[in-house]
Amino acid sequence: MTQTMAGGIDPPRWPILRWIGSLGDDISEEMRHRLGATIANSTHAVVCGSVNSICVTLVAYARLGHPVLLAIACLDLLSLLARLCVMRGRFSRFAPDVVFASGLVWAGLIAATTTVVGFGDDLPMFIVVVASALGSCAGIVSRNFAAMRYALIQVAIIDLSYKVPFAMRNPDFAPLLLLQGLLFVMVCIGIMRQQRATTVRALTAEIESRRQSFADPLTGLLNRRGFDAEGGKMLAAGRPGALFCLDLDGFKSVNDRLGHAAGDDLLCQVADRLREMAPAGAAISRLGGDEFLLLVTGAGAREAEALASRLIVRLMTPYPVAGSLSGVGVSIGICLIPADAVDLRQAMLDADQALYRAKADGKGCFRTASQPVSPFGEVAG
Repeated sequence: MTQTMAGGIDPPRWPILRWIGSLGDDISEEMRHRLGATIANSTHAVVCGSVNSICVTLVAYARLGHPVLLAIACLDLLSLLARLCVMRGRFSRFAPDVVFASGLVWAGLIAATTTVVGFGDDLPMFIVVVASALGSCAGIVSRNFAAMRYALIQVAIIDLSYKVPFAMRNPDFAPLLLLQGLLFVMVCIGIMRQQRATTVRALTAEIESRRQSFADPLTGLLNRRGFDAEGGKMLAAGRPGALFCLDLDGFKSVNDRLGHAAGDDLLCQVADRLREMAPAGAAISRLGGDEFLLLVTGAGAREAEALASRLIVRLMTPYPVAGSLSGVGVSIGICLIPADAVDLRQAMLDADQALYRAKADGKGCFRTASQPVSPFGEVAG
């Protein structure tokens, strides 16, 4: 996988950066992708942070004349350019490594500026760089909370950069600075954990809401909206496929005889059998009532007819419902979809017409949109 600025960020390739940039093992892949977006997509924050640190370093160079500060400003600029290139989709293979490595470099450069100024005699400049460093820490905590190790390492590097020179020049304050440093880290951890938990809850609710809006509440299959979305993705791959329109035969009599609860149970069992029979990567939908859609890719006429035959046999097998076995039939309309298809609307119309033909020809069979087919695959004469 590769990092994309339209989404989240994948784990880095280098093991040490992978460990540092870990988003945790207790979340789903989609959640990991969404959390990673808080790190990968903050172009405004990256630019503002780097511009601030570069300006502060250049002011320090102007006041102190130390050549190291000029070199730090140049490296900071190069780090910013590298991140901007990644955010525009370049170096995609190494993008996660560049994101995390340049973030650590940026924190190190802030620390270097603070340390150089801290060992100098310009107190006003030291106050300015410390204030800038603390502001950077606040931005890191609020932006990189998803990867806590990464954020803590950045904060620790910057925090030590002004505590160490101050403690070396004022050793009496060393115990206080040590205590302050520990408390600062604990507060950062607490804030990041709370922010992460809040974000995870919000994203979980959003993901679940979206899932429910795409799913049939009874069977858990896709609803029409979800099928349209999934079908659009499948067609975008540019592969030929087949659309099956299925309608149960005799379901109403079962529903009237045993009640709606038994009917719902039977529909759920039909959905389970469709999941069982469908090829990997297929999209399955319940349109409502006892009508279902199945979309598969990479299937030609022969494969589609063979699958339809198997579906008829499997779905006609009696179902244990309300303490007894109840049987229903199924009629299927098939539309073969070319590789250059752009939407499903015409395919659905054609499959629906083929379904009507199957029902008119006696039910319990399938028909394609191009030619009549006998129940188990032979072309009707």
